Amino acid sequence: MTTEAESVATLARKTAAPSTIKTDDGREFLIFAEGSNVREISDEHSLQVTTPRYIKQAVTLQTQDSLSNYVKTFKNDSTLLFADIGANSIVGVIDYHAPAKADHVAHRATLTLPFSEEWRLWSEVSGKLKPQLEFARFLEENAADVRAPSAGDLLDACRDLQVHRKVNFVKAVRTASDNENFEYTEETNATNKKNGLEIPTKFVLGLPVYFGEEDTEVSAFLRWRLDDGALTLGIQLHRIEHVRQAVFKQIVTAVAESTGCPVVFGKTV
Repeated sequence: MTTEAESVATLARKTAAPSTIKTDDGREFLIFAEGSNVREISDEHSLQVTTPRYIKQAVTLQTQDSLSNYVKTFKNDSTLLFADIGANSIVGVIDYHAPAKADHVAHRATLTLPFSEEWRLWSEVSGKLKPQLEFARFLEENAADVRAPSAGDLLDACRDLQVHRKVNFVKAVRTASDNENFEYTEETNATNKKNGLEIPTKFVLGLPVYFGEEDTEVSAFLRWRLDDGALTLGIQLHRIEHVRQAVFKQIVTAVAESTGCPVVFGKTV
């Protein structure tokens, strides 16, 4: 198979005086007599700017609106969205293959949704038991995220937990109001006094799953353990993976509707 260089050299040998030829891709060569020298003169001083044949670009966006706006700016009839539910990411492949035409698949816009600070904080403590005082302080510091019980009832429970730290808890009894009543005894100068400490067993939180998104209602349950009179407590978020996936699907749907591009759940390499 004859190479381009060999073809140019053959033409050079046939040329008595310097001349120029152009190749099929638009390049220009100067050929000297007898083929002793061949020099490309397509753009001798690099003054011409050649437009790329296709866009090769990968951008990373940080918000849902930014992804939608970028895709709408560059999209064509074959643009496709890939939603990876496990990675919390949406990739817009601008130049994806058409049904009857392969494309370069080189122009991509990626949005990886970051979790909100509230979601990260509550997820980290979910299912972990804390000492009585530490648990009370956590609820008190993050009371703004709690929709139910009321702020007053929540702060009352936190205050009681902080006050009754040096008592001997003996058992827990579920009340008619579906709270947990922790019975305890405390020593006085005269005798042992028996009392109870009531704490809500169910909580409703309002948390944004991802940064910048609206709050989503999340249910949580009280978890506890009695060990030799000592009480440890915690919060267990209910079905949080289902909540996360539902919110992710809502965002994917919103991006697809905003851009007018089809979406598939999966990933592209």
